[in-house]
Amino acid sequence: MNCVSVGLVSSDQFFREGLKALLEENGYKVTASVADQRELDPTMSPADTPVLVLIDLARELDTAADQLRYLNSNLPGVGIVSFSDERDGDWLTICEDYEASALLRKQVSFKALLHCLELVMIGEKVLPTDIPRTTRERSTEAGRSAAAQGAEPKGDVIPCMTCSQPFETEDRRANRICSGCKSRMSRISSVSEHTLHS
Repeated sequence: MNCVSVGLVSSDQFFREGLKALLEENGYKVTASVADQRELDPTMSPADTPVLVLIDLARELDTAADQLRYLNSNLPGVGIVSFSDERDGDWLTICEDYEASALLRKQVSFKALLHCLELVMIGEKVLPTDIPRTTRERSTEAGRSAAAQGAEPKGDVIPCMTCSQPFETEDRRANRICSGCKSRMSRISSVSEHTLHS
C-alpha cells in the first residue's frame, strides 16, 4: 500500500499517541497530531496535507458539529473519519450534514479500523446501523411529495444509512441499510466491538 498521510485530532493526547503508533506501524504517515481541528493548517504543503483526518468528536453535539463544519469547509476533499461513543441519531445526522466518511466507536478494534480506512479511501461511507435516526427530513419530504401527487407510498421511503440512496421498507423496525451496502459492511462488522489495543 502506498503511504497515506493522516491527520489526528483529539483532546486526548494518549489516544492520539497510541493511534499514531499503530497507524505508522501499518503504512500510514501521520503528518499532523493536534488537540483542536483549528490547528490543522489549511495552507500546509501538498506533501503534508492529510488524505484522511481522524477526529475524536466532542461530547457536546453543537461542538462536534462545529468540528466537522470546520474540516468540511477548510480541508475540502479530505476524508473525515470521526469517533464518538454517543449513540443518539443526531450524531449520525451531523456526520451526514458535514460529509464525514465514517462514524466509528472509539472502542473499534484496530483491525476493523484499518478495514474502514480502506473503504473510505475508495469512496465508501462507513456508518453504524445501530443508531436510531431522530431526524428524517428526506423521508418526510419524499412522503409529502407522494401524497401531493395522490400516490400511496408502498412503505417508508428512507435513505440508506451507508450510501444515502433512498429505498423502501415495509417495516419501520427494519435495519436501515440497503442490501448492497450490507454485503460491503459484513466483512468488518464481526470485529467492530473490540478495542483499539486488542
